[in-house]
Amino acid sequence: MSIHIHSCAAFETIIVTTRSSVYELIVLPGHEGVLVRGGSHFTEFRRALFLGSTADDSSFAAGTIDIGRRLRFICGDRVFITSAVESLSLATRECRPKPCAVELSEAVVCAASRSSPDVLGVAS
Repeated sequence: MSIHIHSCAAFETIIVTTRSSVYELIVLPGHEGVLVRGGSHFTEFRRALFLGSTADDSSFAAGTIDIGRRLRFICGDRVFITSAVESLSLATRECRPKPCAVELSEAVVCAASRSSPDVLGVAS
């Protein structure tokens, strides 16, 4: 199963489990990036540009989340690469995980877009 980020509706939530962490990605309107939370580097929602995913053979799938591939994000001036994806799913508003169940207001999106990562490195 794979998900192409540009085929998702605004504010659609994607739950991605990697070997090391669980990530929540919320697609922003106009495909202007995502809000991402998860792993050790994204403890709060942060606005990021989702580039796509890479396989161990270095092949790159732009805008795509796929099992066995590592997600690539740009947040601020840093690139983050996750461990390999083990599972992924789309969460509807009714079944989102509790921390994500609140409605995203424009203020939350704006606040997240102003945040920047405080560490450089590879996400877990």
